[in-house]
Amino acid sequence: METIKNKGYVEKLYVLLGASIFIHYVLLVLICLLILIEIFVSGEYKKILKNKSLMIVETVLGFSIIMSLFYKNYYGLIAVPILLCLMVGRYYTLIIDDNFKKNNLELIAKFSAVSFFISITEYFITRNRTGYFAYLNPNYLGSIMMLAAIINLYFFFEKKSKINFIIFILNVITILMSGSRTALAAVVAGILILFYFYLEKKYFIGCICLFIGYIIGVYFGRVPFLRLDSLGEYFKLRKDIIKIALRIFKKTNMLYGHGNFYYYKYTNYIYPHSHNVLMESLLSYGLVGTVALAGVFLKYLYEVMKGNKRNTLKIALLAGTVVHNSADFTIFWIQTVLLFIIAFSYNEDGKILN
Repeated sequence: METIKNKGYVEKLYVLLGASIFIHYVLLVLICLLILIEIFVSGEYKKILKNKSLMIVETVLGFSIIMSLFYKNYYGLIAVPILLCLMVGRYYTLIIDDNFKKNNLELIAKFSAVSFFISITEYFITRNRTGYFAYLNPNYLGSIMMLAAIINLYFFFEKKSKINFIIFILNVITILMSGSRTALAAVVAGILILFYFYLEKKYFIGCICLFIGYIIGVYFGRVPFLRLDSLGEYFKLRKDIIKIALRIFKKTNMLYGHGNFYYYKYTNYIYPHSHNVLMESLLSYGLVGTVALAGVFLKYLYEVMKGNKRNTLKIALLAGTVVHNSADFTIFWIQTVLLFIIAFSYNEDGKILN
């Protein structure tokens, strides 16, 4: 592990960063700026610029900025803060000490309960879906809580911690208050992955049977589900949104894309994105950029999967993220992506599994 200049100060900033994820996105932006100022002034940024994966992402995002300017898609300049945000996360992954990362994630998991209290306050004021105040959008709140719930359940299994289980319950309740159905489906996917690794086989099979029974009950309208009355309407809307995205992709620059938020521009600023991570990547970065980013993702996926039982948290987080972003696009939101990166950098060696 490399020596870090002003180590204590940098670590305190990352503790604040972890807490700010659950407080407000503006506060998180300010903490990110402080970290960026510190690593650039101290010259620490040089330690991560030669990382191959980051270089590929930098190239794709850099070229997307050119495409954004060419197509007068000025919302595409969001690629600049996305890149800076990824630098904050990548510095944490590559340079920060493993022991600190372990303690920090445990602290972050517990602090995620703050979102419950922010959300319940918002609900009593607005009597509506929560997540607009501190997270910009209810689906972003749902995505953040999905990750937090998986992390807390993981620590419950690992440490037999009742506190983590209670916070896991609060995380799930917060997802329900957000009204995000994709986040609910995603957290179930992550929970089932953890059940597979930690429960005895007979109990895991029992959980699968209960889950299938519940899905059948929802299909026939016999059991309740989140915002069930509008489920069919929104499913049709998502299909139409993706059809429009396919039409845009076929008609325009298939190779290099148009930069971030081109879907927003094309639909006259009605829909911010295509609600699917693959379609959004194709529209933003084209076939070339999407293949490059897929290469980075598949490399990490291979490293995670070959570890199998050593990487249960990472596998569960990946499952939840893939499920959520197949019907939405939340992974590049600053609170979501930084929580994902912080959790993904956690060293899982030394755990005990059934």
